[in-house]
Amino acid sequence: MKASFQSILRISLAVLILSCETEKESATPGPGPSGQSAGAVTPVGVPEGAITTAQIGPAGGVIASPDNRISVVIPAGALSATQAFSVQSITNNCPAGEGQAFRLLPHGVNFAKPVIVTFRYDQSDIEGSTPALMRIASQNEKGIWKSPLTKSLDTTARTLSVETTHFSDWALFLTMQIDPVNVFLNPGENVHLSGTYIAGTPEELGVLSLGLPEAIPANLIDKWTLDGEGTLKGNNNVADYSAPQTIPATNPAAVTLILNKPVKNGSQEYKDVRLVSNIFVAPEGLSVQIDNGAWHTYTAGVNGSGGRYMVVGKDGGESASVSWKGAPSGTFHWTKSADVAFNLNKSKLIYQQIYGKALNVSGGSVRVDQSDAMWVTGTFVVQPAGWLNTATQPISIGTAAIRGVFRVKRVGQL
Repeated sequence: MKASFQSILRISLAVLILSCETEKESATPGPGPSGQSAGAVTPVGVPEGAITTAQIGPAGGVIASPDNRISVVIPAGALSATQAFSVQSITNNCPAGEGQAFRLLPHGVNFAKPVIVTFRYDQSDIEGSTPALMRIASQNEKGIWKSPLTKSLDTTARTLSVETTHFSDWALFLTMQIDPVNVFLNPGENVHLSGTYIAGTPEELGVLSLGLPEAIPANLIDKWTLDGEGTLKGNNNVADYSAPQTIPATNPAAVTLILNKPVKNGSQEYKDVRLVSNIFVAPEGLSVQIDNGAWHTYTAGVNGSGGRYMVVGKDGGESASVSWKGAPSGTFHWTKSADVAFNLNKSKLIYQQIYGKALNVSGGSVRVDQSDAMWVTGTFVVQPAGWLNTATQPISIGTAAIRGVFRVKRVGQL
Protein backbone atom coordinates (compact mmCIF):
# COMPACT_ATOMS: atom_id res chain seq x y z
CA MET A 1 0.00 0.00 0.00
CA LYS A 2 1.08 3.51 -0.73
CA ALA A 3 0.98 5.44 2.51
CA SER A 4 -0.34 8.97 3.03
CA PHE A 5 2.23 11.29 4.66
CA GLN A 6 2.36 13.70 7.62
CA SER A 7 5.68 15.36 8.60
CA ILE A 8 8.94 16.68 7.11
CA LEU A 9 12.59 16.38 7.86
CA ARG A 10 16.11 16.11 6.73
CA ILE A 11 18.93 13.64 7.41
CA SER A 12 22.73 13.71 7.59
CA LEU A 13 24.97 13.04 4.60
CA ALA A 14 25.94 9.62 5.88
CA VAL A 15 22.38 8.40 5.37
CA LEU A 16 20.53 8.03 2.09
CA ILE A 17 17.38 10.10 1.99
CA LEU A 18 17.32 13.80 1.18
CA SER A 19 18.94 17.12 2.43
CA CYS A 20 19.39 20.38 0.75
CA GLU A 21 22.58 21.74 2.21
CA THR A 22 25.40 19.24 1.89
CA GLU A 23 28.79 19.86 0.35
CA LYS A 24 27.76 17.90 -2.74
CA GLU A 25 24.27 19.40 -2.74
CA SER A 26 22.63 15.99 -2.62
CA ALA A 27 19.18 15.63 -1.12
CA THR A 28 19.68 14.03 2.31
CA PRO A 29 17.41 14.78 5.29
CA GLY A 30 18.53 16.31 8.59
CA PRO A 31 16.88 16.62 12.01
CA GLY A 32 13.19 15.81 12.19
CA PRO A 33 10.41 18.06 13.44
CA SER A 34 9.97 18.62 17.16
CA GLY A 35 8.12 15.89 18.98
CA GLN A 36 9.31 13.14 16.65
CA SER A 37 12.92 12.65 17.72
CA ALA A 38 12.15 9.23 19.22
CA GLY A 39 10.47 7.97 16.03
CA ALA A 40 6.88 7.01 15.34
CA VAL A 41 5.39 3.92 17.00
CA THR A 42 3.35 1.59 14.76
CA PRO A 43 1.53 -1.69 15.52
CA VAL A 44 3.44 -4.95 15.33
CA GLY A 45 2.84 -6.87 12.09
CA VAL A 46 0.36 -9.74 11.99
CA PRO A 47 1.71 -13.14 10.84
CA GLU A 48 0.67 -14.31 7.38
CA GLY A 49 1.47 -17.67 5.83
CA ALA A 50 3.73 -20.52 6.94
CA ILE A 51 7.03 -20.24 8.81
CA THR A 52 10.27 -21.27 7.08
CA THR A 53 12.89 -22.78 9.43
CA ALA A 54 16.55 -23.71 8.97
CA GLN A 55 19.35 -25.00 11.21
CA ILE A 56 22.50 -22.86 10.88
CA GLY A 57 25.76 -23.24 12.77
CA PRO A 58 29.28 -21.77 13.04
CA ALA A 59 29.98 -22.51 9.34
CA GLY A 60 27.23 -20.08 8.37
CA GLY A 61 24.33 -20.45 5.98
CA VAL A 62 21.33 -18.85 4.31
CA ILE A 63 17.66 -18.66 5.21
CA ALA A 64 15.04 -17.16 2.92
CA SER A 65 11.29 -16.82 2.49
CA PRO A 66 9.72 -19.34 0.08
CA ASP A 67 9.33 -16.64 -2.61
CA ASN A 68 12.89 -15.35 -1.96
CA ARG A 69 11.47 -11.91 -1.26
CA ILE A 70 13.82 -11.76 1.72
CA SER A 71 17.02 -13.70 2.30
CA VAL A 72 19.55 -13.61 5.12
CA VAL A 73 23.19 -14.61 4.73
CA ILE A 74 24.82 -15.61 8.02
CA PRO A 75 28.60 -15.66 7.54
CA ALA A 76 31.00 -18.21 9.03
CA GLY A 77 31.98 -17.22 12.56
CA ALA A 78 28.78 -15.30 13.27
CA LEU A 79 27.51 -18.12 15.51
CA SER A 80 29.24 -20.22 18.15
CA ALA A 81 26.75 -23.08 17.98
CA THR A 82 24.05 -24.49 15.70
CA GLN A 83 20.54 -23.22 16.27
CA ALA A 84 17.19 -22.87 14.51
CA PHE A 85 16.30 -19.70 12.59
CA SER A 86 13.00 -18.88 10.91
CA VAL A 87 11.33 -16.43 8.54
CA GLN A 88 7.65 -15.49 8.96
CA SER A 89 5.78 -13.22 6.55
CA ILE A 90 3.83 -10.44 8.33
CA THR A 91 1.79 -7.37 7.47
CA ASN A 92 3.90 -4.31 6.65
CA ASN A 93 3.22 -1.55 9.21
CA CYS A 94 6.40 0.40 8.50
CA PRO A 95 5.76 4.07 7.60
CA ALA A 96 5.58 4.23 3.78
CA GLY A 97 6.09 0.45 3.76
CA GLU A 98 6.00 -1.47 0.49
CA GLY A 99 4.93 -5.08 -0.01
CA GLN A 100 5.32 -7.94 2.43
CA ALA A 101 7.26 -7.52 5.68
CA PHE A 102 9.00 -10.37 7.50
CA ARG A 103 9.72 -11.51 11.04
CA LEU A 104 13.21 -12.97 11.48
CA LEU A 105 13.45 -15.20 14.55
CA PRO A 106 14.70 -15.56 17.19
CA HIS A 107 14.67 -11.86 18.08
CA GLY A 108 17.06 -12.21 21.00
CA VAL A 109 20.00 -13.64 19.05
CA ASN A 110 23.12 -11.48 18.65
CA PHE A 111 25.61 -12.30 15.92
CA ALA A 112 29.37 -12.06 16.38
CA LYS A 113 29.64 -10.83 12.78
CA PRO A 114 27.12 -8.79 10.79
CA VAL A 115 24.62 -10.76 8.70
CA ILE A 116 23.30 -9.48 5.39
CA VAL A 117 19.54 -8.97 4.97
CA THR A 118 18.48 -8.68 1.32
CA PHE A 119 15.08 -7.77 -0.11
CA ARG A 120 14.10 -8.39 -3.71
CA TYR A 121 11.73 -5.78 -5.10
CA ASP A 122 9.60 -5.57 -8.22
CA GLN A 123 7.99 -2.82 -10.26
CA SER A 124 4.94 -2.60 -8.03
CA ASP A 125 7.16 -1.68 -5.05
CA ILE A 126 8.61 1.39 -6.75
CA GLU A 127 5.59 2.75 -8.63
CA GLY A 128 5.38 6.48 -8.05
CA SER A 129 8.96 6.47 -6.82
CA THR A 130 12.35 5.03 -7.82
CA PRO A 131 14.80 2.40 -6.47
CA ALA A 132 17.11 5.21 -5.29
CA LEU A 133 14.41 6.18 -2.78
CA MET A 134 13.92 2.68 -1.34
CA ARG A 135 15.34 1.57 2.01
CA ILE A 136 15.07 -1.25 4.55
CA ALA A 137 13.99 -0.85 8.18
CA SER A 138 13.53 -3.04 11.25
CA GLN A 139 11.09 -2.55 14.14
CA ASN A 140 12.46 -2.49 17.68
CA GLU A 141 10.82 -3.60 20.93
CA LYS A 142 9.26 -0.13 21.36
CA GLY A 143 7.49 -0.33 17.99
CA ILE A 144 9.83 2.20 16.33
CA TRP A 145 11.32 1.49 12.91
CA LYS A 146 15.08 1.94 12.41
CA SER A 147 16.68 2.08 8.96
CA PRO A 148 20.39 1.20 8.78
CA LEU A 149 22.68 2.55 6.09
CA THR A 150 22.18 0.74 2.77
CA LYS A 151 24.98 -1.73 2.04
CA SER A 152 24.13 -2.25 -1.64
CA LEU A 153 21.43 -1.45 -4.19
CA ASP A 154 21.46 -3.49 -7.41
CA THR A 155 18.90 -2.10 -9.87
CA THR A 156 19.66 -4.89 -12.37
CA ALA A 157 19.06 -7.78 -9.98
CA ARG A 158 16.47 -5.62 -8.14
CA THR A 159 17.94 -6.25 -4.70
CA LEU A 160 18.53 -4.02 -1.69
CA SER A 161 20.75 -5.10 1.22
CA VAL A 162 21.74 -3.97 4.71
CA GLU A 163 23.95 -5.39 7.46
CA THR A 164 22.71 -6.15 10.97
CA THR A 165 23.75 -8.00 14.12
CA HIS A 166 20.24 -8.78 15.32
CA PHE A 167 16.95 -10.29 14.15
CA SER A 168 13.67 -8.38 14.24
CA ASP A 169 10.72 -7.50 11.99
CA TRP A 170 11.99 -6.14 8.65
CA ALA A 171 10.34 -4.23 5.78
CA LEU A 172 10.96 -2.19 2.65
CA PHE A 173 9.83 1.45 2.60
CA LEU A 174 10.02 4.45 0.27
CA THR A 175 11.55 7.72 1.40
CA MET A 176 9.64 9.70 -1.26
CA GLN A 177 6.78 9.06 -3.64
CA ILE A 178 4.00 10.72 -5.58
CA ASP A 179 0.43 10.25 -4.39
CA PRO A 180 -1.69 8.88 -5.96
CA VAL A 181 0.49 6.56 -8.03
CA ASN A 182 -2.16 5.46 -10.52
CA VAL A 183 -5.37 7.36 -11.27
CA PHE A 184 -8.44 6.39 -13.30
CA LEU A 185 -10.61 9.29 -14.45
CA ASN A 186 -13.59 9.93 -16.66
CA PRO A 187 -13.05 12.57 -19.34
CA GLY A 188 -13.33 16.03 -17.77
CA GLU A 189 -12.58 14.87 -14.20
CA ASN A 190 -9.84 16.23 -11.93
CA VAL A 191 -7.35 14.80 -9.46
CA HIS A 192 -5.16 16.38 -6.75
CA LEU A 193 -1.58 15.07 -6.54
CA SER A 194 1.10 15.55 -3.92
CA GLY A 195 4.72 14.68 -3.30
CA THR A 196 5.26 12.86 -0.02
CA TYR A 197 8.34 12.35 2.11
CA ILE A 198 9.13 10.01 5.01
CA ALA A 199 10.16 11.84 8.15
CA GLY A 200 12.83 10.60 10.51
CA THR A 201 15.72 11.42 12.82
CA PRO A 202 19.37 10.53 12.13
CA GLU A 203 21.26 8.50 14.68
CA GLU A 204 24.82 7.19 14.98
CA LEU A 205 26.34 5.10 12.17
CA GLY A 206 23.85 6.42 9.62
CA VAL A 207 20.79 4.79 11.20
CA LEU A 208 17.50 6.61 10.59
CA SER A 209 14.75 6.48 13.22
CA LEU A 210 11.53 6.72 11.22
CA GLY A 211 8.83 9.21 12.07
CA LEU A 212 5.60 9.82 10.20
CA PRO A 213 5.75 11.14 6.63
CA GLU A 214 4.55 14.42 5.14
CA ALA A 215 4.87 16.73 2.14
CA ILE A 216 8.21 16.94 0.33
CA PRO A 217 9.96 20.21 1.24
CA ALA A 218 9.44 22.79 -1.50
CA ASN A 219 13.18 23.50 -1.74
CA LEU A 220 13.78 19.92 -2.99
CA ILE A 221 11.34 20.29 -5.91
CA ASP A 222 12.32 21.49 -9.35
CA LYS A 223 9.00 21.34 -11.21
CA TRP A 224 5.91 19.37 -12.26
CA THR A 225 5.52 18.24 -15.88
CA LEU A 226 2.75 16.64 -17.95
CA ASP A 227 3.24 14.19 -20.82
CA GLY A 228 -0.16 13.79 -22.43
CA GLU A 229 -3.40 15.68 -22.86
CA GLY A 230 -5.21 17.69 -20.20
CA THR A 231 -3.96 20.53 -18.02
CA LEU A 232 -1.62 20.54 -15.02
CA LYS A 233 -1.12 23.24 -12.39
CA GLY A 234 1.78 22.54 -10.01
CA ASN A 235 2.70 24.54 -6.92
CA ASN A 236 5.62 23.30 -4.79
CA ASN A 237 4.69 19.83 -3.48
CA VAL A 238 1.10 19.69 -4.83
CA ALA A 239 -0.47 19.74 -8.28
CA ASP A 240 -3.90 19.54 -9.90
CA TYR A 241 -4.56 17.65 -13.12
CA SER A 242 -7.69 18.16 -15.25
CA ALA A 243 -8.50 15.50 -17.83
CA PRO A 244 -9.54 16.49 -21.36
CA GLN A 245 -13.24 16.46 -22.18
CA THR A 246 -12.83 13.55 -24.61
CA ILE A 247 -10.76 10.36 -24.56
CA PRO A 248 -7.14 11.41 -25.23
CA ALA A 249 -4.82 9.94 -27.85
CA THR A 250 -2.08 9.41 -25.23
CA ASN A 251 -3.31 7.09 -22.50
CA PRO A 252 -2.26 7.06 -19.75
CA ALA A 253 -0.94 10.59 -19.30
CA ALA A 254 2.14 10.92 -17.09
CA VAL A 255 2.42 13.57 -14.39
CA THR A 256 6.01 13.87 -13.15
CA LEU A 257 7.46 15.54 -10.07
CA ILE A 258 11.16 16.31 -10.68
CA LEU A 259 13.56 16.80 -7.75
CA ASN A 260 16.17 19.54 -8.01
CA LYS A 261 18.97 17.67 -6.21
CA PRO A 262 20.63 14.26 -6.54
CA VAL A 263 19.79 11.49 -4.08
CA LYS A 264 22.26 9.44 -2.03
CA ASN A 265 21.49 5.83 -1.16
CA GLY A 266 24.36 4.19 0.66
CA SER A 267 27.52 5.00 -1.27
CA GLN A 268 25.71 5.71 -4.54
CA GLU A 269 24.38 9.02 -5.82
CA TYR A 270 21.48 9.26 -8.26
CA LYS A 271 20.73 12.32 -10.39
CA ASP A 272 17.61 13.50 -12.20
CA VAL A 273 15.21 11.80 -9.78
CA ARG A 274 11.61 11.76 -11.01
CA LEU A 275 8.37 10.61 -9.38
CA VAL A 276 5.67 9.65 -11.89
CA SER A 277 1.91 9.22 -11.58
CA ASN A 278 0.07 7.55 -14.49
CA ILE A 279 -3.41 8.91 -15.18
CA PHE A 280 -5.72 6.79 -17.34
CA VAL A 281 -8.59 8.78 -18.85
CA ALA A 282 -11.59 6.85 -20.16
CA PRO A 283 -15.21 6.21 -19.17
CA GLU A 284 -15.96 2.86 -17.62
CA GLY A 285 -16.61 0.32 -20.37
CA LEU A 286 -15.18 -0.38 -23.83
CA SER A 287 -15.01 2.69 -26.11
CA VAL A 288 -14.46 2.63 -29.88
CA GLN A 289 -13.73 5.42 -32.39
CA ILE A 290 -14.08 4.84 -36.15
CA ASP A 291 -12.25 7.08 -38.65
CA ASN A 292 -11.71 9.83 -36.03
CA GLY A 293 -15.46 10.15 -35.53
CA ALA A 294 -17.44 10.25 -32.29
CA TRP A 295 -16.56 7.80 -29.53
CA HIS A 296 -19.10 5.08 -28.71
CA THR A 297 -18.88 3.49 -25.24
CA TYR A 298 -20.24 -0.01 -24.58
CA THR A 299 -21.07 -1.38 -21.13
CA ALA A 300 -18.40 -4.03 -20.71
CA GLY A 301 -17.02 -6.83 -18.57
CA VAL A 302 -13.85 -8.90 -18.60
CA ASN A 303 -13.27 -12.62 -18.22
CA GLY A 304 -10.37 -14.95 -18.65
CA SER A 305 -9.08 -18.45 -17.96
CA GLY A 306 -6.34 -20.72 -19.25
CA GLY A 307 -4.34 -17.85 -20.67
CA ARG A 308 -7.24 -16.51 -22.77
CA TYR A 309 -8.82 -13.16 -21.93
CA MET A 310 -11.66 -11.11 -23.37
CA VAL A 311 -13.25 -7.72 -22.79
CA VAL A 312 -16.83 -7.76 -24.11
CA GLY A 313 -19.14 -4.75 -24.38
CA LYS A 314 -22.76 -4.34 -25.41
CA ASP A 315 -25.15 -1.51 -26.16
CA GLY A 316 -28.57 -2.65 -27.29
CA GLY A 317 -28.15 -4.74 -30.43
CA GLU A 318 -24.51 -3.70 -30.89
CA SER A 319 -21.49 -5.45 -29.40
CA ALA A 320 -17.72 -4.99 -29.30
CA SER A 321 -14.92 -7.21 -28.02
CA VAL A 322 -11.17 -7.45 -27.69
CA SER A 323 -9.53 -10.79 -26.93
CA TRP A 324 -5.97 -11.94 -26.45
CA LYS A 325 -4.04 -15.09 -25.61
CA GLY A 326 -1.02 -15.27 -23.34
CA ALA A 327 -0.10 -13.18 -20.32
CA PRO A 328 -2.72 -11.12 -18.45
CA SER A 329 -0.84 -7.87 -19.23
CA GLY A 330 1.31 -6.78 -22.14
CA THR A 331 1.18 -5.74 -25.78
CA PHE A 332 -0.39 -8.18 -28.23
CA HIS A 333 -0.42 -7.89 -32.02
CA TRP A 334 -3.46 -8.94 -34.02
CA THR A 335 -3.58 -12.42 -35.51
CA LYS A 336 -5.58 -13.97 -38.33
CA SER A 337 -6.98 -16.44 -35.80
CA ALA A 338 -9.00 -15.57 -32.71
CA ASP A 339 -5.87 -15.58 -30.50
CA VAL A 340 -5.64 -11.78 -30.61
CA ALA A 341 -8.80 -10.37 -32.12
CA PHE A 342 -11.09 -7.35 -32.39
CA ASN A 343 -14.76 -7.51 -33.30
CA LEU A 344 -17.36 -4.75 -33.60
CA ASN A 345 -20.84 -5.79 -34.63
CA LYS A 346 -23.14 -2.91 -35.57
CA SER A 347 -26.10 -4.95 -36.79
CA LYS A 348 -25.24 -5.81 -40.40
CA LEU A 349 -21.94 -3.86 -40.38
CA ILE A 350 -19.05 -5.87 -38.90
CA TYR A 351 -15.48 -4.68 -38.19
CA GLN A 352 -12.57 -7.05 -37.53
CA GLN A 353 -8.76 -7.26 -37.25
CA ILE A 354 -8.50 -8.69 -40.78
CA TYR A 355 -9.19 -6.89 -44.04
CA GLY A 356 -9.45 -7.34 -47.80
CA LYS A 357 -10.30 -10.35 -49.92
CA ALA A 358 -6.95 -11.90 -48.99
CA LEU A 359 -7.81 -11.62 -45.29
CA ASN A 360 -4.71 -9.65 -44.37
CA VAL A 361 -3.95 -9.12 -40.69
CA SER A 362 -4.49 -5.54 -39.53
CA GLY A 363 -1.65 -3.45 -38.21
CA GLY A 364 -1.70 -2.20 -34.65
CA SER A 365 -2.08 -4.02 -31.36
CA VAL A 366 -3.86 -4.11 -28.02
CA ARG A 367 -2.00 -3.02 -24.87
CA VAL A 368 -3.41 -4.39 -21.61
CA ASP A 369 -2.65 -3.58 -17.97
CA GLN A 370 -4.06 -5.77 -15.19
CA SER A 371 -1.70 -4.58 -12.43
CA ASP A 372 -4.43 -2.63 -10.59
CA ALA A 373 -6.48 -4.48 -7.98
CA MET A 374 -9.77 -3.03 -9.24
CA TRP A 375 -9.43 -2.08 -12.91
CA VAL A 376 -8.41 -3.83 -16.11
CA THR A 377 -7.38 -1.16 -18.60
CA GLY A 378 -6.15 -1.11 -22.15
CA THR A 379 -5.83 0.73 -25.43
CA PHE A 380 -5.89 -0.62 -28.96
CA VAL A 381 -5.40 0.41 -32.57
CA VAL A 382 -6.69 -1.51 -35.60
CA GLN A 383 -5.12 0.05 -38.69
CA PRO A 384 -6.61 -0.73 -41.07
CA ALA A 385 -9.59 -2.62 -39.73
CA GLY A 386 -11.63 -4.55 -42.23
CA TRP A 387 -15.37 -4.17 -42.48
CA LEU A 388 -18.11 -6.02 -44.31
CA ASN A 389 -21.70 -4.97 -44.85
CA THR A 390 -24.08 -7.91 -44.96
CA ALA A 391 -27.00 -5.62 -45.84
CA THR A 392 -25.77 -5.30 -49.44
CA GLN A 393 -25.87 -7.91 -52.15
CA PRO A 394 -23.26 -8.91 -52.91
CA ILE A 395 -21.70 -8.23 -49.50
CA SER A 396 -19.52 -5.13 -49.66
CA ILE A 397 -16.17 -4.80 -47.93
CA GLY A 398 -13.82 -1.96 -47.03
CA THR A 399 -11.39 -0.64 -44.45
CA ALA A 400 -11.48 1.87 -41.60
CA ALA A 401 -9.15 3.30 -38.97
CA ILE A 402 -10.18 2.19 -35.50
CA ARG A 403 -8.80 2.98 -32.10
CA GLY A 404 -10.24 2.14 -28.72
CA VAL A 405 -9.84 2.10 -25.00
CA PHE A 406 -11.31 0.05 -22.16
CA ARG A 407 -11.56 0.49 -18.41
CA VAL A 408 -13.42 -2.42 -16.83
CA LYS A 409 -13.82 -3.47 -13.20
CA ARG A 410 -12.37 -6.88 -12.57
CA VAL A 411 -14.57 -9.56 -11.04
CA GLY A 412 -12.56 -12.10 -9.06
CA GLN A 413 -8.99 -12.98 -10.00
CA LEU A 414 -8.14 -13.21 -13.69
